[in-house]
Amino acid sequence: LLCFELRIGSIITGWFHLILSLLGIILTLIILFNHKLYLKTMDYFSEAYNETTIIAIEDEGDKNMMEMALKLTLGIYLFITLVNFVSAYCLIKGAMKENHLFLLPWLTSEVLGMFIMLCAMFIRCPYLILVMIVRVYIWYCILAFYRNIKRNKNAPGYPIEAPPVSYASEEPPTKPPAYGDVVTFK
Repeated sequence: LLCFELRIGSIITGWFHLILSLLGIILTLIILFNHKLYLKTMDYFSEAYNETTIIAIEDEGDKNMMEMALKLTLGIYLFITLVNFVSAYCLIKGAMKENHLFLLPWLTSEVLGMFIMLCAMFIRCPYLILVMIVRVYIWYCILAFYRNIKRNKNAPGYPIEAPPVSYASEEPPTKPPAYGDVVTFK
């Protein structure tokens, strides 16, 4: 993954997604709970709506409907960023502990995110094709890391086990020696 080992690249990708998700959660909560900022956001969306449609928002019923749509959109965005936050945490934990099952939430949520981006790309943002290519590349690298971990888990001798310990007597000691005890080594 960009000149890194797959494990290190997965950890870096996880931290990047974790930080972006945290920023998304914080900004969404600020917009929802700061009334002035919420009104500015609503004005921006109503202007964008008026520019893209023939019908203009003029009466109070339309404004209430726009406010409900904005709250619904922000709620959905908050849910998606929370899911991304949890999946990024799982990606970091899975990469550090080399547990392939922790990589699955990120792989799944990233596929859903790429699908949403693909839909948005054809609607309004054609420049997102470059971002989509990078996301597919990173997803494929994490998938390769997932397969590598899964293959190594099934290999004999994984994980590396400590050699058996032999004791001087047949039974291992039940407690460590106390201060003043005589300890002999053989």
